[in-house]
Amino acid sequence: MKKFILPLLLILTVGMLAAVESEPSEVVGYFKKNIGDGQWQAISLPFFYSSLIVGDVLGNQFSELDAVQDVNTGASTIYYADFGWFGDVENLSYGTAYFINRSLGNGATDYFLLGKVDPQGFTKTIVGNGAFTAFGLNEATEIELSDDLFGTNESDGDVIQDINTGASSIYYSGFGWFGDLTQISPTVGYYYNSALGSSDFVWTYEPTRGVVRVDQTINKKQKQGSKK
Repeated sequence: MKKFILPLLLILTVGMLAAVESEPSEVVGYFKKNIGDGQWQAISLPFFYSSLIVGDVLGNQFSELDAVQDVNTGASTIYYADFGWFGDVENLSYGTAYFINRSLGNGATDYFLLGKVDPQGFTKTIVGNGAFTAFGLNEATEIELSDDLFGTNESDGDVIQDINTGASSIYYSGFGWFGDLTQISPTVGYYYNSALGSSDFVWTYEPTRGVVRVDQTINKKQKQGSKK
């Protein structure tokens, strides 16, 4: 019963908040995701949160011994039904990729990522010389894997890979990114696999601020004006 009530409450909350006239940064949305029994799934935060404490972001949607792990550091937190989340990871962060592990025997389940649509920038060190650095964009819409996404820091032979599906693209100097992966999607975790011989670089991501949200606000005002 609890597993049925929680998604219903989340959907009702989204519906009520989305119906309120607001500035673009106050639009609330959600993503529904599914994770299989015993599965490891890479995710990232697509929304803004006033509190990044794990329990405030994920709530009590999970089951005994399900876990969240920082892909880069290995730090983790585990869910206990009578206690909540407990471990080294106390707060989640923007731009970071996490594994969610559905403990074997807990069965497949749906879960929700709910929050304010207000993309947040972040700074991350991409480790060079063949290393893998996990990341995700704090965006609620797909972003093109373009030449300027990482500034001018790419090296010939760098690879971006979807951690869950393995879809990837490789960087060719003078050409750009080429491969199966053409967009960076919300909620998804990725690897930046640097080329051998390349150097570390500091990547500062500046969010798009969402053209769609601006259009929605304009449309609302146009509809209100047409009723007069």
